[in-house]
Amino acid sequence: MPLERVVEFRVATHVDLLPEVIYFVGKTGVAMFEERPEKLPRPRDPTSLQKAKKIDEFLNQLLLYVEPQQVTLPLERLESQIDSALEKLETLYKEVSYYTRLIEELRGKLAISREVAAVKTSAFPKTEALEVFVALPGRAVKEAVELVKSHGGTAAQQGNALIVAVERRSAQQLKNALEKLGTRIFSLQEVADMEPPSALEERLRRAEEELKAVVEKHKDLINYAYTLKLATTAVAETFNKSAIDEGVEIGRVFESYEKEIKRLEEQLMHLSKIKKVLDAFSDRKELKLPEGYKLVADPETPITVPHTIEDINGIKVALVKGEVRGVEIPQEYLSDIKTGRELVENAIKSLEASLQKLKKELEAIEKLYHEYSIYGDKRWEEHKDVASVIFYVLEKDAKKVDEALVEFVRRNLGMLDVVKKMRYKYFEAVPVERRPTLERYPTPVRQFTKIVYMYGVPRPNEISPVPLVALLFPIFFGWMYGDLGHGFLLFLLGILLLKKLYGGKYREWGIIWTLTGLVSMFFGAFIYQEAFGFGFKELGIKTSTPPVLHLFGEYELVTTDGVLAAIKAAFILGFLLILLAFLSKFINTLLKGEPDVAVGVVLPQVALFFSLGMVFFSLVKNALNLGFLEPLLQLPWMYIFVAAVIWSAAGAFALRAKYKHHEEAPPVTEEFIMGLVEGSLGALANIPSFARLVILVLIHGVLTKLVNNVAISLGPAGILFAVFGHSLIAAAEGLFSMVQSLRLVFYETLSKFYEGRGRLFTPLALP
Repeated sequence: MPLERVVEFRVATHVDLLPEVIYFVGKTGVAMFEERPEKLPRPRDPTSLQKAKKIDEFLNQLLLYVEPQQVTLPLERLESQIDSALEKLETLYKEVSYYTRLIEELRGKLAISREVAAVKTSAFPKTEALEVFVALPGRAVKEAVELVKSHGGTAAQQGNALIVAVERRSAQQLKNALEKLGTRIFSLQEVADMEPPSALEERLRRAEEELKAVVEKHKDLINYAYTLKLATTAVAETFNKSAIDEGVEIGRVFESYEKEIKRLEEQLMHLSKIKKVLDAFSDRKELKLPEGYKLVADPETPITVPHTIEDINGIKVALVKGEVRGVEIPQEYLSDIKTGRELVENAIKSLEASLQKLKKELEAIEKLYHEYSIYGDKRWEEHKDVASVIFYVLEKDAKKVDEALVEFVRRNLGMLDVVKKMRYKYFEAVPVERRPTLERYPTPVRQFTKIVYMYGVPRPNEISPVPLVALLFPIFFGWMYGDLGHGFLLFLLGILLLKKLYGGKYREWGIIWTLTGLVSMFFGAFIYQEAFGFGFKELGIKTSTPPVLHLFGEYELVTTDGVLAAIKAAFILGFLLILLAFLSKFINTLLKGEPDVAVGVVLPQVALFFSLGMVFFSLVKNALNLGFLEPLLQLPWMYIFVAAVIWSAAGAFALRAKYKHHEEAPPVTEEFIMGLVEGSLGALANIPSFARLVILVLIHGVLTKLVNNVAISLGPAGILFAVFGHSLIAAAEGLFSMVQSLRLVFYETLSKFYEGRGRLFTPLALP
């Protein structure tokens, strides 16, 4: 397949400078960063990204008053931009906070002023015995009134306010009770001194206008800070996913494994010594030691306490009374030697399994380290606080990255002690398992990657089905949707998507539907000779040749011969496509570097499908008039089928034996079983499944003719009915045809050979 050539860059530098590298490279918009394997540790958080989090805190308040726009960021040091933005944002934030507090305060005063406005115009008696005040109980009006009454007072409601009169000796107690209820209390003097609502409204209006003016004045700063936040977020995500620690953290991973392996090896050595000693006493049921004595294997000499030493199975064993260093044989093992031996043997097996697992894990980490590290020398201290990233670039864009890295170094020359740790490597050959995919096709084939990538992205060493899908999808759709009139409507939809609908957002789909509409028009004009359900003869259109598939007659709705001819064509097309799919699977297996699997297991599947396909055609040859296949169908296909099964089974058995001791052996057994299933289903189920090509066009034709007949019977009013009916059919049949076309592409065809487990080349593009 036509692939864009991808090269690999590796850059290592100080952790605090790595975000700068990502930023400078990201500004080029041509680099795709590799994700760090889970087993390799990430470096510590850089200081610049920690600072960037404060931008969010400022913007959360500011963005309440403005709709930000993305702008272009300069090619300057990221940390310098963050520091500068934070300094300016802090000043703006203080100014905006002042106005927001003022606005909130004025809104609160305005709400209170409106509630007590009616009270201000009232006259209240002045007496030494009573105290009069105003209460704003909110929704708790009834509760407040009852509370006033319980204290011997009276309450008169005016709007949302209560005018309360109560004896002075009970006034304070009542106020406290009302405040616990959530009621706000105001004296008559406080009410009189309140600004009127009109004055507060004017102050509030001015404050809001001043706030808007401040925000508008600094809109460029807000847009810049907003864009910077987006960029730092993208840089932080890339750092967290891609940065690999090259210093102390990765060293700790290796050291922890090595220490654990050493500990298990020591335990295993001790248990092995114990087992040898117990083996020497295997003919005895138990071994009783003198009081206060213990048995120690391989003791450290000289021994200063009472003891005797003997050589048992090549190991020095001491009978000691007192403390001595060595491997002590537990007393419980000696009291039941048979059981003790079994316990030790089981412990040894368990330790050996754990040790083997740990060594494999360490081996896997070492493999990852050497594959992903830019150094691979295990000099942890030398690379302390250094981290690296891997990214891929199209070969034609490699110069842009070189220039970006040169600019990065130039902008950071003031940090020579940090920059000198930078290391940079460039690889032209990228391992196929890590190489991202970017296919290069002309229009309109390129647009069909949208359909293929719904299934999966091809690997670089895999046949890409994009050209095949670009051919099959329009043909399948046009076959089922074949009508000159409806195809023209689909063509118009594609043109509108290209030009006007959604502002060109779905331009690629516009190209797909324009092409598919043209193919549908072709089927309608030449294969079926139908337009909006009318045959060309009914419309007075004379053609020099009859329709290729004559499905609908003048005196009968559906012609049997035409339907059988269409089914025959669909079955033969299905057989050829599925055969092509199995052959593609054989080629893909070769491209993966597994020729033995291709010949031993996959190639027999091709023979298996072909033989069963011939069996299927022999069953329907009379019904579909397949006499031209008679010489081919007379071959002993059932015997060939059995031979293919034996061939596949023998190949699977031989490959299982070949890869018996390989950790990364191909899944031969699964491939053998799935091959039998897919080959059988492909011939006996998938080929008949292509009959849906005919079924859908028959439904389409019957419905359009039904709408036409009803419309004709309605006279002039039938025009509206015809427009409505054909619009409904065009939409519904279009949806059904799309679904069935995708099924025939994805399930009947691609599933036989296409894995689609690749990665699409998606570069990081910073504003």
